[in-house]
Amino acid sequence: MKEKTKKKQIIRLWKGAFDDSDKFIRLYFNSVYRDENAIVLEKKGKILASLQMLPYTMTFCGEEISVAYISGACTAPSEQRKGLMKQLLQNAFAEMQQRKIALTALIPAEKWLFNYYRLQEYTEVFEFSMKVYTRHEYIVPEKELTVLQAGANPGDDVYAFFNRKLRERPACILHTYDDLVIILKDLKISKGKCFVAYTLDRQPVGMAFALSPNKNCIPESVLIKEILFENEKVRQHLLFEITKHFKAFKAIYRIPFCDSLITYPYGMARVIDAERLIRIWSKAHPESGVSVSEMERMDVKTLTSHLFDYPGKTACMSLMLD
Repeated sequence: MKEKTKKKQIIRLWKGAFDDSDKFIRLYFNSVYRDENAIVLEKKGKILASLQMLPYTMTFCGEEISVAYISGACTAPSEQRKGLMKQLLQNAFAEMQQRKIALTALIPAEKWLFNYYRLQEYTEVFEFSMKVYTRHEYIVPEKELTVLQAGANPGDDVYAFFNRKLRERPACILHTYDDLVIILKDLKISKGKCFVAYTLDRQPVGMAFALSPNKNCIPESVLIKEILFENEKVRQHLLFEITKHFKAFKAIYRIPFCDSLITYPYGMARVIDAERLIRIWSKAHPESGVSVSEMERMDVKTLTSHLFDYPGKTACMSLMLD
């Protein structure tokens, strides 16, 4: 199949499956989509089902591993309930093994899909908690900090801060500079803004990705998809300036899993290269009491949960194009 024909058919399939704006679809297929990462099932030149395997890197036990993030998994309406997506995922897993990818991850588009992906040996790994910030007018912002909106090209210093804060998390999917540029473009399409906190000597010390009150389901509140900060003063200052900018008195913001707060399921993962991940985990946990042979006997879902400490819920994934 010619590349142009393949891409056009996938776009048509995508539009029939997802409620995305034309602006987002153009952004995705111009900046994210690659033919070599698209897996399809076709019949007589017509694509019946497709998905993309987007390449990412993830921190894991002090090392970095390769991740294939499943995006845009969809089937033509007339071909649904025929097992095509199951077959497509199996084909994708085989391709991932050929490419020596260690892990695959995804974000189910709807709640019922968690059950579907469990049948394909994915399991919950990524969760997040929510906190509420209420702005009080009498709080005086920190004079040594300035909050500015990030431009289309955030700059190497902003990316360096962003990348460092993600890497501080124990098991986190990372984003390249180009990823960050795309994230900012997507945020703009959603009428959102990225705010950066700087010190007086122009050093980035905080970032937040916010959606305006009229673009989320919580009236008169700003929804913050991700907030990164050096210390508590920076967090407070960012939240103060963001709520003030949007003329809102509350901000609802996502944080990594916190056992004292309500948590929400977000993403799932499935081990592909079990041998490699077991080796890395064993090296990082020499006194765990769990042997390599015990892990080798685990089924895929149990192994995935074990390797990513799912009861502890330490794995992080955010700012994906979901």
